[in-house]
Amino acid sequence: MQAIKDSLSFTDFDAFYRHLLDDLPQNSPETRHRYASLILRWYFPERELESLLVQVWKAYRDDQLLLDLIRATVLETEPVVARFVAGIIQPISPGERFDSLAARDFVTTVYGAYKKNSYDRLLVTARSLGFIERRGNGWIVAAVQPPADALLILLHARMAPTPRIVRLSDLLAEPFWRYLGFRQPDEVRAILHGAHAAGLLARYSIVDQLEQVTTRYTLEEYLGRSLRLRS
Repeated sequence: MQAIKDSLSFTDFDAFYRHLLDDLPQNSPETRHRYASLILRWYFPERELESLLVQVWKAYRDDQLLLDLIRATVLETEPVVARFVAGIIQPISPGERFDSLAARDFVTTVYGAYKKNSYDRLLVTARSLGFIERRGNGWIVAAVQPPADALLILLHARMAPTPRIVRLSDLLAEPFWRYLGFRQPDEVRAILHGAHAAGLLARYSIVDQLEQVTTRYTLEEYLGRSLRLRS
């Protein structure tokens, strides 16, 4: 998150990358290089300073919104972690115990053998993204508050950068709404209905038994106005 914020101080991407290599707190140059590469892969995939997350931070200056979008961005670029979250964690109700043996079995299945480093990183990443949390000596599934504004931003960024009709079935076929932390399609419907009522979407309709929304703003306009569903 700090790297995204720091990027606003740079006009040259290579200078920003050198800043990461120098500023990350790890002592080992090899470790700093590895972490800097991860930051670029997750948050600056086009190797440009004006990535979506940078644009969102510039527009909203909201740590929680940034974290919500980071959750989806990381999972979109880390398919193994995404499979773990969507297939192993999300079927368990929030507040229920999460058995770490499930993570161990998952690692063994994916890699053909148990790898402790992969196991540790899997749990740390899931915790950092807000899907699980510590409870005593064990883990529980965390309750992720439905991130309405992150959903609407990604709807515009991924599917409607200019005003257009988006079928709900097409939206639900995309994984990013689950990566944000939504569990049920009705949660997504409720957000879209609310966005329509608030004037953030031009229309929510059912045409020939197909649910669809019509967006009102371009992505640039949406971010430029720092639009939110809730204040």
